[in-house]
Amino acid sequence: MNAGKDKPQGNVAHLVTGDGEDKRGRVRYASDERLQGLHSVADATLGYMPLEEMLCELLERIKTVLSADTAALLLLDEERRTLVARAARGLEEEVRQGVRVPLARGFAGRVAAQGEPIVIEDLDRAEVVNPILRQKGIRSMLGVPVHVEGRVIGVMHVGTLTRREFDGDDIALLQLAADRVALAIDRARLSEERAVTEAMQRALLPDVLPEVPGMRLSAKYLPAGSGIKVGGDWYDVFQLGDGRMTFVIGDVVGRGVLAASVMAEIRTALRAYLMEGHPLSRVMAQLNDLLISMGRDRSATAAILQLDLQTGELQGVSAGHLPPLLIAPDGDARFLELPSGIPLGFRAAGQYPSWRHLFPLGGALVLYTDGLVERRGESIDEGLGRLLEAGKQAAGGEEASFADRLYLKLAEHTSLDDDIALLAIQLVPLGDRMQLTLDASPGLLEGLRRTVARWLEAQGAGAEDVFNLTLATSEAAANAIEHAYGAREGTVTVTCEKLENGARTVTEDSGRWRASQPYGRGRGLAIMDAMTEGVEIERTDDGTRVTLTKSWRPRR
Repeated sequence: MNAGKDKPQGNVAHLVTGDGEDKRGRVRYASDERLQGLHSVADATLGYMPLEEMLCELLERIKTVLSADTAALLLLDEERRTLVARAARGLEEEVRQGVRVPLARGFAGRVAAQGEPIVIEDLDRAEVVNPILRQKGIRSMLGVPVHVEGRVIGVMHVGTLTRREFDGDDIALLQLAADRVALAIDRARLSEERAVTEAMQRALLPDVLPEVPGMRLSAKYLPAGSGIKVGGDWYDVFQLGDGRMTFVIGDVVGRGVLAASVMAEIRTALRAYLMEGHPLSRVMAQLNDLLISMGRDRSATAAILQLDLQTGELQGVSAGHLPPLLIAPDGDARFLELPSGIPLGFRAAGQYPSWRHLFPLGGALVLYTDGLVERRGESIDEGLGRLLEAGKQAAGGEEASFADRLYLKLAEHTSLDDDIALLAIQLVPLGDRMQLTLDASPGLLEGLRRTVARWLEAQGAGAEDVFNLTLATSEAAANAIEHAYGAREGTVTVTCEKLENGARTVTEDSGRWRASQPYGRGRGLAIMDAMTEGVEIERTDDGTRVTLTKSWRPRR
């Protein structure tokens, strides 16, 4: 070997087993010692340890067997095309500092790119992108690729503080050690990554869907059953301050932690843009700009829909996502074939036209990701056809949630090769009694007024009566928000009950009013008196209860 040059080592010599003749007794001794070392490195019990513990123990044994001063393992991040320092002995700084080595650059990068062992006899005369190697005073290095089923998943290397010529036995032993543990490392890494991704998704997907009067919400999320990597499918449901309901469905291209993290950023940004009051077309364009600016070669499909519960008008915008399924009250089902922009992350300045459609009372809307309908070896139209028929069949049942009924109709055709996200929205008639629990925030009063007005209209109240009782109820809630809690967090509960010729609303808080502070300072109490026929205020140590009564003549 020529000093100072990196040498790929193809067709390396096999490790001597000690079967040959040894006149001086030295070869057999060295061979037996190496064989014992190999057994310790390939110990099957390593595979039962947690990943971090297994890697540290493995590297310690390799360092001992090869009489090296350092040993390290870098794993390949396929998404970013870099090697990431994962475990080290004698080079712990690599891990603590999160060293990343670009593929095909530096010592480890070339080992991974070439897929062959490389020896550096003199580090001072070699190209190295990781400064820690020189800072530690390493002189000679040996690195081998870590393979699983023909693909490189990482690099294992050892180093010495004194100059050394690694021989064929050294190369063969380190490569054999890497080969023996490669599968265990890959499985442990994928298991760990899947656990992290699932934890992220559980934290980001809604734990409980909101309870909204006149609406039934149900959802399902099923991770892919292959056990390889979880994807970036997600859904979201939330109510804006003005009472409009927002439904979101999306699918980030790719799998693993990175896909889940991109999904998290999109989801968070989307909520922020909507709460700032931007129109849907602008929100989707902003998300597209965000994804492009992230520079991760990532894309996603998404659909955002908003429903005005008072008018039943549905507005939406799509970025290359599959069309929503609308099921009419009579059970007829059809896809809303609406204008759609390109998926997010493909091209800057993308255009995303919005659309409007009526969502009839008694109907259902289904949003879903492609895992529900796509199958290998068949066209997407076949899967959409199955979903259409399943939607018609699920419309008439009551034995389970709509999402569950729909999925059960499709389960036998579902392979779970991909994640599935499914969100179902049903509009149902309002009953004679309605209860709302709101955070004590002034920003939610508009939504409260719209919901109370919608309920009163359903009970037969005329326009003037709707206005009067809605305004009075809003004033009662505003008083509770302002005076019962102040800067503290709390909730306000509003209950609406139909009477024989009118309605009653009850507004309750659990705050503590100051004893010197009268209820309804300013015009609030005067408005309630003027707009209703009865105002009752009960104040206890547990909170305040305001009952408002309004009667009206039946509409003809």
